Amino acid sequence: MKEVKSYKSIHTFLQFVLYFGFSIQLFGCLDLQSEVTPDRQFQQSIYLLDRYYYWSSEEVKDPSVIPNNVWQKMDPDRLGFETLKGQYLYVKFSDQFVRQLKSPVLYVEIALEQFKLFQGKEFVFESRFQDHFFPYIIPLNQNPSGSIIIQFQSRYRGFIGMDRKVFFKDHSMALVDLFLDNFAETFFAPILLVLSIIFLGFYFLRKREMIFLNFSILLFSASLIEGLNGFVGFSLSQFSYIVTPLTYINFGFFPFALLLFLIGIFPPFFRNLFKILAGIHIIVFIISIVSNYENGVSFLNSEDDYNWVIVLEAVITIFSSVYVLVKGNKNLQTITLGLLFIVFAGLHDILVDLELLSHNQRIIHFGFFMMLVLFGFYVFKHYWQLLHSINRMNAELRSKNKELQRLIQIDKDLALAHALQKSLLSSKYNEDDRIRIIGFSQNLESVGGDYFDHTKDSMGNWAILMADVSGHGISSAMVAAMSKMAFVGAGAYLQFPSRVFHSMNRHLVGKTKNLFITASYVFIDTESYTATFSNAGHPGFFLIRNSEPEVIHLNVKGKPLGLFSHIPYAEDTVKLLPGDKIFLYTDGIFDLLNEVGDSFGEDRLKSLLWDNRYQKFQELATIVQDSLFRFSSGWKYQMDDLSFLLVEIK
Repeated sequence: MKEVKSYKSIHTFLQFVLYFGFSIQLFGCLDLQSEVTPDRQFQQSIYLLDRYYYWSSEEVKDPSVIPNNVWQKMDPDRLGFETLKGQYLYVKFSDQFVRQLKSPVLYVEIALEQFKLFQGKEFVFESRFQDHFFPYIIPLNQNPSGSIIIQFQSRYRGFIGMDRKVFFKDHSMALVDLFLDNFAETFFAPILLVLSIIFLGFYFLRKREMIFLNFSILLFSASLIEGLNGFVGFSLSQFSYIVTPLTYINFGFFPFALLLFLIGIFPPFFRNLFKILAGIHIIVFIISIVSNYENGVSFLNSEDDYNWVIVLEAVITIFSSVYVLVKGNKNLQTITLGLLFIVFAGLHDILVDLELLSHNQRIIHFGFFMMLVLFGFYVFKHYWQLLHSINRMNAELRSKNKELQRLIQIDKDLALAHALQKSLLSSKYNEDDRIRIIGFSQNLESVGGDYFDHTKDSMGNWAILMADVSGHGISSAMVAAMSKMAFVGAGAYLQFPSRVFHSMNRHLVGKTKNLFITASYVFIDTESYTATFSNAGHPGFFLIRNSEPEVIHLNVKGKPLGLFSHIPYAEDTVKLLPGDKIFLYTDGIFDLLNEVGDSFGEDRLKSLLWDNRYQKFQELATIVQDSLFRFSSGWKYQMDDLSFLLVEIK
């Protein structure tokens, strides 16, 4: 095994990513604008112009015909109104400014939900998006018609009208301004995504460190919030049916991801408190989504409905953070400071949305940045400590390297032994016009001592052997291979079961090193429909005949193979009928345990066979196999190798 190298290159890369991110965010904090002076921006704003509004219960196809005397003047600082159900809102203002622009557009920063725009009598633009919060850049006619009229229709209960910044601009300048306004967010998002992938990789390297997974999820959610708005949102507006739900759902998911991260960091009392908050958050979020479904989910209304739970989480988090800071927990100081940054920033923006605070500047992006820098410092320090612990492990790894190489070689040998043993076994399925055979074997280890064999002589008769070597593992597998060879050597006596065992025993005595073999052997004469069988210390086998009142246990006495020389083996014969089934097995089935320590046992096996006697041949074999598997909880309580052969007489 190679020595774990220094992680200096990773450290350097992470430093570069963090410093680059800091530079981008700082650059964005400068509030870059394409306008040269504030006056120029002010002159382009429609809020400089006189604006008028009109409510109508019916849609007006040509708003220019609305009489002048019904228009009411809007206050200079008003953005919109509270939605009136079933009412259309019309807002009118002058378009004289477009004359000064080469390629005039109306630039709208965020949400105008379901609106139509008219320039004089001319219909200019229509948006049918619901919950659409990305910027609009709407081309206008350069020759002014006297007025711009916007017809609003909204499902959003809280607001209808214009929101945030609305400007007359030149088309090219609007694109540049949009890009620069969102420069920090646009480039900060991929940095967050890269960091998310890096910390996800740390989690897979150290699977017990949930802090890396939770921080990766938090970074990913933050990258979506930073990325899917502004310039990127405008560029992806044709995919709004995907991007809009994803963005709104992520708005609700981010506080939950933050709680997940805090659950793994804070002391037990706060950890349990945050778990309760996370559960409440998910419940309220789902209820808000379901309760606001009407011809599709209204995410804007849903957001209003679960804002209260985010405010509750923010208040509790603030008190928890202050308590931790007062107690002087140095390990959590950076986390707590970062938490306070994002909570105060998020709380500020929510209170702005609830109109409890006036809108000046959204600070959530700055809160994101400060939180992630401080959180990242904490997680990275934690990771750096892990790197040092890995370096301390190098000496121990080197000392165990030779041992590992030896174990690898043993694994290779076991794999080879398993392949060789598998080649010795007969196929698990065989059939001709008189008989069907299906087998199953489950070793306790990679190799085992159970094996079965079935062969057909030149007359079409079948010889079937089920054998079980004492013990399990490699030694048992080797003796099983010897037994297989002994059975092949007895091929001249297949129709005489007692002579088959006598021949096998003679070849095995003195060669098995205190191991022995139990076996059942059945020779089926397909002409006379008889089965001649013998037994060598084995539990025997079962005959399933539908006309009988129960499963028949067939057995004759005989000593195991490989222990004593010159011992006789008895044999017996039974008449077979079409439809009869013979079930041969090893005692590993009886020794199979369940989770409470009960063994499968002979009676349970007989009941299973009898209750399913009318099942088709392959289905019966599958039922037995599945029953054994479930009884032992997926072979969890298997004590020995186990095998069975199911034979059906046609």
